[in-house]
Amino acid sequence: MAGPDGLDVSFIMVADAAQSVAGKVYILGGGWDRLRVPEIPGPPAVPFYVAVGLTVPWNLTNRKFSFSIELEDSDGETVAALVTGEAEVGRPPGIRPGTPQPVHLAGPMSPIFPSEGRYVLVCKVDGEPLGHTAIEVTEGGPQP
Repeated sequence: MAGPDGLDVSFIMVADAAQSVAGKVYILGGGWDRLRVPEIPGPPAVPFYVAVGLTVPWNLTNRKFSFSIELEDSDGETVAALVTGEAEVGRPPGIRPGTPQPVHLAGPMSPIFPSEGRYVLVCKVDGEPLGHTAIEVTEGGPQP
């Protein structure tokens, strides 16, 4: 989903592990949507990872923007701000004018889930929600 200025979240995914290195995202066990936690309320037994791909249009390069990944419950209420930060994407030498720039982020998350249910991970840029993915959280033993 693109924002009003053209900045776009090209993907957001939960995974067993993920990292962003040199413009690539390495994902292990990605794309799942169910999470068992040992005890509710509580965090997962091991952190899960979130990988996000942003596409920054040419006209927004060389400018700072803020981003966040927030955990919301099924009522749309924010449970936790998992990641907050700022970024500025430059223009590499020799790039063709007008070329958008990709930005990849990945990192571990270990929020405390207050209850069982559906939770949504929302990626916001400059406060505007631009992408999301959902997981169903249940209390119980090991992951299926």
